[in-house]
Amino acid sequence: MYQQLDQLVNIDYNKRSINHLYLAASQNVGSSLTLKAVEIIETIPADRFVFFATGSVTRSWVTPTIGETDGPLGTAVLAKIVRECRSAIPVILTEESLIETTIPVLKAAGLAVVTPKQAWEAQELREKGYTSVVCILPFPAEDDEAKIVATQLINEMNPAAVICIEKAGKGEDGAYYNMRGHDYSPGRARVDYLVEEARNVGIPTIAVGDGGNEIGMGSVKDAVKEHVPHGEIIASATKTDLLVTASVSNWGCYAICAALALRNKNVDLLPKANDEKRMLEAAVLSGHVDGATGKAETTVDGFSLETNVAMIEMLRAVVLRGLR
Repeated sequence: MYQQLDQLVNIDYNKRSINHLYLAASQNVGSSLTLKAVEIIETIPADRFVFFATGSVTRSWVTPTIGETDGPLGTAVLAKIVRECRSAIPVILTEESLIETTIPVLKAAGLAVVTPKQAWEAQELREKGYTSVVCILPFPAEDDEAKIVATQLINEMNPAAVICIEKAGKGEDGAYYNMRGHDYSPGRARVDYLVEEARNVGIPTIAVGDGGNEIGMGSVKDAVKEHVPHGEIIASATKTDLLVTASVSNWGCYAICAALALRNKNVDLLPKANDEKRMLEAAVLSGHVDGATGKAETTVDGFSLETNVAMIEMLRAVVLRGLR
């Protein structure tokens, strides 16, 4: 059933050659991508921080405060589920310019946004009652500062895993490119340095991406160059231990949650349609736009709210069939 979850979110619905990237990523691990993600998540001990890097400054040439609807929603749901099934403390890392617009999405997912200190208190006093907490911190958009902060975060917070969702990765020339092949480096968090530091010290890293220009796509760089339009330019050089591909990165996160539900035989871990509606509305009201169209409407990569909800229901159907 894990392969079915993979395949469902990797059909090339939007004609961006995700099927080729999925094939390359699958060959790298030799098994289901979502199952491999579950196996990594299962190693996360209780009471440990887990970093989730997301947020894409999609119209940096206009203002760095405009983020896209793909990424934050899937991150919020996956962070919530990892919190619930591993008793870990999720920490969202994003551009400082996107923090204000990301917080409403986290709240719409059912997470209480707190400081790291408050999150620790929630852990230490959990006998008084469970709290679905999340932290959010800015990550630098300048190389030198990003290198310093990456080392500090790894040393001081010692995360059990680093998970990047729809997070742009550096190309071979050190710049960041959108799917049209345009350089959109200014104002973009240099999370690549965090991933590199984590890998250097043996912290597991997972990436979810859909286009070829995201962190993690360095693992399938040749496939990106061969099959994706402008692939020679946009291909990210940054690798992670595991790359989970999907036609829409949010869907990749939902597929991982579905795999966790299947593995744990717990349907409460499945993403929920009502949460999707609430999050997408919150995202648009807070200033996000569809990264594909540039419109402030309840769509993700050109797919309607109804289509996104249908994907969640299909993932749910696969899991329910698998649990019979």
